[in-house]
Amino acid sequence: MRRVLRKRLDAGFGGEVRRGFWKPVGLLLALAMMTAPGLKSQSSGSKQTEIQAHLQKAQQALRTSDFAAAESEFRAIVALDPNNLDARGNVGVMLYFQSQWAAAAEQFRKVLEGQPKNWKVEAFLGMCEERQGHPEEARKLLAGALPYLPAGAFQTQAGLELAQVLYRTGDLDGAVDVVRILLPANPNNPDVLYTTARVYADLANRSRDALLLAAPDSGRTHQLMAEVLINRGETRAAIVQYRRALEVEPQLRGIHYELGEAILQDSRQASALDGAEKEFLSALAENPADAKSEYRLGTVCALRRDFKGAIEHYNRSLEIQPDDAYAHQGLGAALIKTSEPEKAIEQLLAAIRLDPLYSISHYQLSTVYKQLGREADAAHELAEFEKLEDSRKKLDQVYVQTRGEFPESNPTAPDAPKN
Repeated sequence: MRRVLRKRLDAGFGGEVRRGFWKPVGLLLALAMMTAPGLKSQSSGSKQTEIQAHLQKAQQALRTSDFAAAESEFRAIVALDPNNLDARGNVGVMLYFQSQWAAAAEQFRKVLEGQPKNWKVEAFLGMCEERQGHPEEARKLLAGALPYLPAGAFQTQAGLELAQVLYRTGDLDGAVDVVRILLPANPNNPDVLYTTARVYADLANRSRDALLLAAPDSGRTHQLMAEVLINRGETRAAIVQYRRALEVEPQLRGIHYELGEAILQDSRQASALDGAEKEFLSALAENPADAKSEYRLGTVCALRRDFKGAIEHYNRSLEIQPDDAYAHQGLGAALIKTSEPEKAIEQLLAAIRLDPLYSISHYQLSTVYKQLGREADAAHELAEFEKLEDSRKKLDQVYVQTRGEFPESNPTAPDAPKN
């Protein structure tokens, strides 16, 4: 069942994106060695020797995060060779890490006068402008540089700062574009994931508020309210809202399936199964190619112990959507009950191939292997099941700690082991 974000989050990111996100020494050493083609120092002889000596001292200072000492060495290089834009850029970086934003920005601008496509320097200048309270200038600079920065810690930091600026100025669409750039290279980065969640949450809240203002008693409004209630675990109240949505707009597509899901989640009594079945059949009348409703009809049959009927629905669901791991698992479970273990194995293996983390498939496969005397295979699958369940329980604990509620259950396997 679809879940929706249910709480409006406070405006802003609740503080700035973590400034210490990347390790500065590694970044600074990389920038210190950066030399753009055609902009190398033209010095020679003893002057070049002095420059190299200052560069070595600067690098030594950077290794101990002594930014003031490194700044002094880079300034000495600029004094020897005013056209050395790399050294001047590094003076700016040293000032940046000493929180001297205005002075750093001055150095970065001088670099960009001679090297207008130095994207790292442009990004640094954008971050300086943001810290000086110039959001429009920061946005232009960071947005211009971000697409040209190579994936890595610096691109991530620049992107997070740009997303923050866009978020604060209300440009949520622009912020979405930024997180789409950052996510592929940062799938597990807490800052990127947090920023993404905040941006999408506010987009959802904005659309929700617009819907409530535009059509407070529409079917879609009641549907949205039902989804919020489902997210809170208030299933019966959600059922009321789904039914109200159908009263207001009887032809509203998608409601019957969601109502059937809510009924099935609320109860597995015979009357509830009858009610859910009615809704799934109504959903199929609207859309005969609704694989999810066919799958849920299979669930209803399985809960009634009508395994032949379940097999028929699961097969129809898979004809429509062959890559549905849940339908393969449900079919496998039903085939176990009809004493067709080899066919069951085929379906359960398909479910695991499509979704290796779906633990119940491993459990049921272990059961079949044990029936066939394949003790080693049974033990392996049981171990996989227990490992996945342990991970799930830990994730549930985190979910409860962060959201104060348990994640939604999935009533798909009537014979799942009780934990």
